[in-house]
Amino acid sequence: MSSPGGRMSSSSLSSSPVGKRTFAPPLCFCEVQAIVRYSNTKANPGRPFLGCPKYNTKGLPYCKYFKWVDIELQEYVNELSRKKEELEKRLFEVKIQVTELRKIVDEIKKREMELVLLERESVLRHSRTQSQVYFGIFLVFCYYLLTR
Repeated sequence: MSSPGGRMSSSSLSSSPVGKRTFAPPLCFCEVQAIVRYSNTKANPGRPFLGCPKYNTKGLPYCKYFKWVDIELQEYVNELSRKKEELEKRLFEVKIQVTELRKIVDEIKKREMELVLLERESVLRHSRTQSQVYFGIFLVFCYYLLTR
């Protein structure tokens, strides 16, 4: 993993926020934030990995922490994918609830209209009955006047 000159390439890991969480390198076994380095082997040329920042530094003790960056990112992608599926499922459930609530609202509006029509019909019936009673009283009064 070192170059022919005995040096290892390294850089800091940059990331962009996704939601409220950002990808941050984990801590190595020394409890120091691991850094990104690049493999110089034939099997994995240029492949990024996370390693102890003390590795290959003059005389400093270091741990043997090693993790491929793409595996770390894949785990993060898998987590985001699971969350996306959960959100899509929840969205589907919410859409079903919205549809059911709209049906209930439509039913309530229909019943309100029926109630208004029944009230109007009741008022008309009452008015008709009242008119018939007054007409009956008028006829009785006329009969009374004629038979006198």
